[in-house]
Amino acid sequence: MAKKSASIMILRAISGLLLIALTAGCSQLSQAHSKNIVSLRPSQLQVLDPQLHEMSGLAETDAYYWGVNDSGGKAALYGFDKKTAKLAQVIELQGAINIDWEELAQDQQFLYIADSGDNFAMRQSIDIYKVAIQDLALLNNSSNASNVGTARKIASQVIHVKYADKDNFLPQKKHNFDSEALTVVGDKLWLFSKNRQDQQTKLYKIDKQAKQQILAPTASYPVQGLITGADYNAATEQLILLGYSKKSLFGGSFIWVLEVKDDLPLWSSATRYKLKRYAQWESIKWLTKKGFIVAAEKSSLGEQAVAKFVLP
Repeated sequence: MAKKSASIMILRAISGLLLIALTAGCSQLSQAHSKNIVSLRPSQLQVLDPQLHEMSGLAETDAYYWGVNDSGGKAALYGFDKKTAKLAQVIELQGAINIDWEELAQDQQFLYIADSGDNFAMRQSIDIYKVAIQDLALLNNSSNASNVGTARKIASQVIHVKYADKDNFLPQKKHNFDSEALTVVGDKLWLFSKNRQDQQTKLYKIDKQAKQQILAPTASYPVQGLITGADYNAATEQLILLGYSKKSLFGGSFIWVLEVKDDLPLWSSATRYKLKRYAQWESIKWLTKKGFIVAAEKSSLGEQAVAKFVLP
């Protein structure tokens, strides 16, 4: 136990020094990227089924788009038609708990569900659930696949993660330990924090295989807002981050698009865009080299919905 505590303390010290250096190096770049911001308008917007009123997370298989609900929802995946957005599948994860599901990511073999939301920084750990895409396809092809009301379940695995740089678990409103954005880059899962305290984001790299992990942040970036979604396009080596800012009375949604080089986001390449229309956009996914889809949960800003955008 003493050795484990000492290791955690060392990781916390290293992560603190790393973040100070990275933050100082990025502060001037963030000012330059904020000038002359282009606004993007949706080419298509579709309202989702009321069962996805807390839509948070986007993935895609051959058959459907997939989403999850965040805190208070079922521990379930919701599949909806790519053209009509009509709900077609509800599949519950066996043995899983939805404390605060916030994101979906995927590779060729698995969907990854991030149970990583932590509004008041009280969680001791977070969980990443894994669902085999092959198992999902078998359920989709079963005889009762078209019956949304049928209770259907799927096996899952879980990865338990603790933050090495977190040592305060008392309730806080402004903190840097909520995380809502997850994507796959190579053989790692990249988790981005939603920093209510300093409006930046920390990057944590998660091993896809290890069942228990203690992680220090790899880097920090001056995103000037709260990050709620992420996706990486391996074909173009581009990362897209989704977020919002409440500097003004009404706030606004934005994305950052940037290159990934040497297994890190290249912040000097980052370009920021405004999303018009403003909604509670929670998740994002690349569709093409320039096209992407975002999903919003129901809020005072509008209904639960998906919208497609294209970069200039």
